[in-house]
Amino acid sequence: MKVIAITGGIASGKSAVTDQIRQAGYKVVDADLVSRQVVEPGTHTLEEIKETFGQEIVQNGVLNRKVLGEKVFTNPALLKELTKITSPEIQSTIRDQLAFFKMKGEAVVFCAIPLFYEQKYDQTGWFDQVVVVAATERQQLERLMARDHLDEWAAQSRIKAQLPIQEKVAKADVVIENEGTAEELEQKVSDYLSTVEVSHD
Repeated sequence: MKVIAITGGIASGKSAVTDQIRQAGYKVVDADLVSRQVVEPGTHTLEEIKETFGQEIVQNGVLNRKVLGEKVFTNPALLKELTKITSPEIQSTIRDQLAFFKMKGEAVVFCAIPLFYEQKYDQTGWFDQVVVVAATERQQLERLMARDHLDEWAAQSRIKAQLPIQEKVAKADVVIENEGTAEELEQKVSDYLSTVEVSHD
């Protein structure tokens, strides 16, 4: 089974790329989805987050991501604490999902992992190829402010919490530039997928 990672900067267009890949019929393991599953009500991960960051992080038994985000994205030490709690759980769930798809006989599976390099997934040996979705920092900033209703300072701090996009591009096997229109991005993803199909046939 060929396993392909999709990553990139925050607000670079990873979700649009992942959605198109899913619509093309490929199985996708989504780290964002997994990161929500591991902190669902009743999980020991959620309990640990509550103990570490305070009761106000959880409202009606559910993690308040907005409050948590405001705390951790302005404080690298707290972000590190959060990562230490959630990262092993996320990684273990992703590994289980990949094992499941392998057992089902899938030829190609994609893994959408925003913090692929930051959380050292590139050192796991699980991936045959890494695709980085890239945009300029200005575009990331504008998209992030529009998408998450953040002011410029808050958006900047989220971008700065990640590895610079140039470093991700330098490490990638494939780069999909998302600096134009949605139609242009769609065409680039189609072109890329045709190479995946050729290589696994």
